[in-house]
Amino acid sequence: MKTPPPPLRRAILPPVLPTVLPTVLIVLLVANIVPELILQLTDRGVAGPVWLRALVYRLATFQRDLVNSDAVVFPGQTLLMFFTYGFVHTGLWHLLVNMLGLVWLGRLILAYRTTGTFVIFYLMAMVGAAEVFALIGPPQGAIAGASGALFGLLGVYVVDNGLLADRRAATPPWQQIMHVMLAALVLALTDMLGQSIMGSPVAWQAHMGGFVTGALIALAVPPRLRPR
Repeated sequence: MKTPPPPLRRAILPPVLPTVLPTVLIVLLVANIVPELILQLTDRGVAGPVWLRALVYRLATFQRDLVNSDAVVFPGQTLLMFFTYGFVHTGLWHLLVNMLGLVWLGRLILAYRTTGTFVIFYLMAMVGAAEVFALIGPPQGAIAGASGALFGLLGVYVVDNGLLADRRAATPPWQQIMHVMLAALVLALTDMLGQSIMGSPVAWQAHMGGFVTGALIALAVPPRLRPR
């Protein structure tokens, strides 16, 4: 008689979220909010030069044409813009939507992932989003905002919760990756549809890149496991 296999293990997500914002979320909120508030003041002529926003966009946004170009403003811009673009926004509404997403997804993930892992995932998704935009974005295109990293967090969350492939069912890795790619394609098509309806530009390439990066990292690095 065969010995029954040990019970499968799965990630246990706490049903109750912490009532106090984790420190890492507060730091990220400040890092995103402060620059836009300063730019809002300069836009209105309250403090600083009115041209500051244009300068910040030139220095900090991710610009596809600078990836393989020498036309940088300062040494190291080609590398730094993979990170700095994620802390620059195009207005209060853009900032508000992204910060709500950061708090929502951040609290969910930090309930079962460590702070260090969360930060690494966040930054890697930010870079992954920019990488995909560099590959398939418009030649003169530029991106700004935290949405690439946030779509990465979304990818982490849906994978950790088995929404793309049930970890308990021992789904083959290639099948899990296919599920991730299909979900990313659906997200990209949804972004394109929203752009055509609303008429506002959407960096679907960055959203897709962030989501794929976050999801694949989550597949490679499972969350803390406990017996069911």
